[in-house]
Amino acid sequence: MVQQSRFMRLSGWIFLVFIYYMAAASSFGGFMLKWQFSEGTHYTLPMMLDGTADRPFVYRQLLPMVANEVEALIPGRVQASFLTKLAEDPPVSNPLHRYFPNASDAANPRYALRYFVVYALSFLSMFLTMFLIRAVCLEYEFDKTAATLTPLVIALIFPLIQTEGGYFYDMPELMFMALGTLLAARGKTVMLALVTIVATLNKESYLLFILTLMPLMVTRFSIKRTALTSGGLLVVAAAVNMVIKHKYALNNGSVMEFQLSSHLQYLLNPRNYLRTEINYGMLMTKGFNLLNLLLVALVVKSGWHGLPKHARQQGLIAIVLTVPLFIAFCYRDELRNLSFMWVTFALVVCVTISTALAAARVRGQDESRPNRARHDLESTLPHTQ
Repeated sequence: MVQQSRFMRLSGWIFLVFIYYMAAASSFGGFMLKWQFSEGTHYTLPMMLDGTADRPFVYRQLLPMVANEVEALIPGRVQASFLTKLAEDPPVSNPLHRYFPNASDAANPRYALRYFVVYALSFLSMFLTMFLIRAVCLEYEFDKTAATLTPLVIALIFPLIQTEGGYFYDMPELMFMALGTLLAARGKTVMLALVTIVATLNKESYLLFILTLMPLMVTRFSIKRTALTSGGLLVVAAAVNMVIKHKYALNNGSVMEFQLSSHLQYLLNPRNYLRTEINYGMLMTKGFNLLNLLLVALVVKSGWHGLPKHARQQGLIAIVLTVPLFIAFCYRDELRNLSFMWVTFALVVCVTISTALAAARVRGQDESRPNRARHDLESTLPHTQ
């Protein structure tokens, strides 16, 4: 019996890994089809690797730094063999350039190896994010089935929020936010400090995300300790920010792009709530399309009040931080910039799925009662030949 139970658990994990891998691959493929790694812009992956991209994009240095270090560690003859293999029978010999023709930098011998490293790490981030979102849902003791299904929903939606741009650091950003939420909920402050360093290297806005974690830490610590811990994390993130911004202070661009006027004009134009685009090869609604807003409203209405108080507080802080910054500094209709709210949205989705499953179970029980009653009645009647 014990061995059978272990086998069932192992089988369950194997199936879960396979399903999450497929979902992460679909999501990441949707991103690559739309954006690749920003070829043809002022912040292409080669420019990020060389540190010459425009600000603020050049600040997102985690994966470029890792890719540069990986290339430095690989022996030259191994790199030469890899590049020779890629160039044998183009584009068939180069899978990235074959399936994503616009990913021209993947065929550039100077950057090909590092391109593949960033590609792999970006996908791995999405893959790990699915397990982290599931873990966050389970941390709140939500329905296990709902917690397992929620990452599938988030992964499939993710390319849809990359409306006016998509970047290799988007997937690690979501991963670090889910990981930060999980660590804060468990009171793992030392690990959270380490994650803060790495996450801020990936995107400087993680500094503000730390503020959304305070309601979670209050459930573990006193208000004083929570304030001290949060202050310490802010100092760590600010220090990383200062080092990175000093390093690239002479790059073109600016620290932030003020876009309040153009964004307000966009939001006030009714036609912009009817836009569409192609995702996964099919026509879909885009950005702030009315249908998207309606679906989000229905999910939030269904799931918001089912969240624990501290999870709702995290979401409210995320909204207060995000909305003004989004309108003032972000490009129009670019939903990926609402990233602070994505962990809360995942929890709301989990509650919504859990509610739907519970309602389905109740309906199933109600439908079975008449049949059981009829069976009980028939069993009391005399049988006739």
